[in-house]
Amino acid sequence: MPVRLVATNDWRPSSMTEHRLLELEREGLLRHRTSLSSPEWIAPPADHREPNPPKGYVVSFAKFHRHGLGAPPSRFMRALCHHYRVELQHLSPNAITVVAVFAAVCEGYLGMMPHWELWLHLYRASSLTPPLEPPE
Repeated sequence: MPVRLVATNDWRPSSMTEHRLLELEREGLLRHRTSLSSPEWIAPPADHREPNPPKGYVVSFAKFHRHGLGAPPSRFMRALCHHYRVELQHLSPNAITVVAVFAAVCEGYLGMMPHWELWLHLYRASSLTPPLEPPE
């Protein structure tokens, strides 16, 4: 089953605010902050035009957390993003579901951690846009 990874430049400004993030924290969907100098999560600046998180942070969506995608993501999910040179926000909900089902089959039925070689054997994925060149 092919998995399509979509990258787009058509971003709308985020409506996420510090107040809404604190609500997610109270609901148990975000980790509690342990440090003000290096917080676990931050709200985007009010004047941002597209996602551009500081080094060490990733873009996430409230809907991801409301539907069970925790932070930080699993080691397998991080490896998958690294391999395909994408970030979580580039994955569609269906792509995340495919990865979650694969992990559930590996762990629940096969009794093993998700195996990278098995993933590559079962799935072919391609990006609709060429990967970005790493910064110099």
